[in-house]
Amino acid sequence: MKNTKIAGIAAVTLLAVSPVITSAVSTDCVQASGLSDLFSNPSDTQDQIKKVTNTISELPDQTYSDENQMPVPTEFNALSGLSESGKGVSPVQFSSFIVSVNLGINSDAISALANSKVQGLKIYISGNSLKQAVSNTYNRGNGNSFSFTITVKNGDNTLTTKKLTYTNNAKKVVTDQDSNSNNSDGLSNVTNLTGNHSVNLAGSNNSVYALYSLSGKKSNRGLAGNTAWFTDKTATDSRGNTYYRVSTDEWIESNSNLTFN
Repeated sequence: MKNTKIAGIAAVTLLAVSPVITSAVSTDCVQASGLSDLFSNPSDTQDQIKKVTNTISELPDQTYSDENQMPVPTEFNALSGLSESGKGVSPVQFSSFIVSVNLGINSDAISALANSKVQGLKIYISGNSLKQAVSNTYNRGNGNSFSFTITVKNGDNTLTTKKLTYTNNAKKVVTDQDSNSNNSDGLSNVTNLTGNHSVNLAGSNNSVYALYSLSGKKSNRGLAGNTAWFTDKTATDSRGNTYYRVSTDEWIESNSNLTFN
């Protein structure tokens, strides 16, 4: 994996208003540990929190290729689990998850996350169908990607957020299974959307996204990349993948290159 170094972690203050934590803050507000009990000097509190938030903000996006292979999807399972559960972990736990898929984290960044004085903070991961998106990116390559957002919180107070994108540029041969020429089980759980919505498709104008009927048959038409389409319904297939209706009976599968608005 490419060893991309993270920039220094002490140069930029990310918080417009740094949190001042006092003994009056309830234990619930800091996840069962008042940070004021961990720091005798309030300025030390600010410094350590700054190091954690700066470390998160400096995490780099990752790009993979034939020479720099993407880790297998199971390496991302811990992050996917956090996304699905909505539960946060301490900085030191998060460190073990992110280090396994990002060898660019240097020793200073790891130290900031592992500092016992900031373990009252919680780090959350959010992303849509992350486990499936990771698998698709690994198997399909050719510019497919997935993203998730990291959020650092002190109780309900958000300290910083960072969106990471992982792109797999390895050249892959798309198999019949990958192209999903027919979904024999068809689509179900059709749901009407309220309000006006669209799907935006990333990629070049030469990219083509497959369309499917409600019965699961692949259409002989497709949608070009770098376009947007009105949608009014969603459905799912037998694997739990989401589809959006873009014409009378043509549906596009949700993936990491599709943004729902």
